[in-house]
Amino acid sequence: MEQLIESLKSAGLNNREAITYLDLQEYGESQTGNICKRTKIPSSQIYTILNNLLEKGLVNYKIINNIKMYRASNPDTLAILFEEKENRIEEEKNKLLNFISKLKQKPEGISKYSDYKYFYGIRGIKSLYTEIINSWKKGDEYYIASAPLESFSKLEGFFLEIVHKKRIKDKVKLKILLNKNSKKWGDIRKKMPLTQVKYLESETKTEYGVVNEYFFIISYGKQPYGLLIKDKNFSETYKALFEMLWNNAKK
Repeated sequence: MEQLIESLKSAGLNNREAITYLDLQEYGESQTGNICKRTKIPSSQIYTILNNLLEKGLVNYKIINNIKMYRASNPDTLAILFEEKENRIEEEKNKLLNFISKLKQKPEGISKYSDYKYFYGIRGIKSLYTEIINSWKKGDEYYIASAPLESFSKLEGFFLEIVHKKRIKDKVKLKILLNKNSKKWGDIRKKMPLTQVKYLESETKTEYGVVNEYFFIISYGKQPYGLLIKDKNFSETYKALFEMLWNNAKK
């Protein structure tokens, strides 16, 4: 029963509308009093519910001796209702994408307000990485240093399904330095195309990365947080630091 109710809710019905519709499917033509008894829905609410179902095309009625007898419509109506919901979602999605596109168009004469951004929490770190992977171009190089255990335990699914899939598709090379206790995740990355892995003799809770003009640093704890900086001097400095660490790291 609960599964059926959840399926109807996914088509746009609320909980009591779903219960009423299933009741009429099971018991057939019914007066409002009988529906209320079976469903435990108050009589003060049943007419609103039935009118909503009528508007959705899921219920119809006939009048016998001036009494309305309600009955459920053909279940195929649900498919139509779900399609209408999908169409509305698609329209809303297109409106949102159009709005995002307009937000990205910076008016002339307005200077950028900052070269750095602060991100907080798991969702924030995902947003940081999303900016990174949307910034690189085909054939770029990408560097990660001192990736700690906590980053994999909190975000490994996101790294594998989003970051690395896009990186490999875009043919972006990666050099990654892992903490010495992260061999399990290093072995996974060694099997990836365009990927080189080495290990540091350290156990930190922070990592930093460089790609083109972007430099970022992330601290992993109970709630991770990170800083993303778009600055050529920062990126070149930390890339040079990375190369020093890379040359002294172990395979």
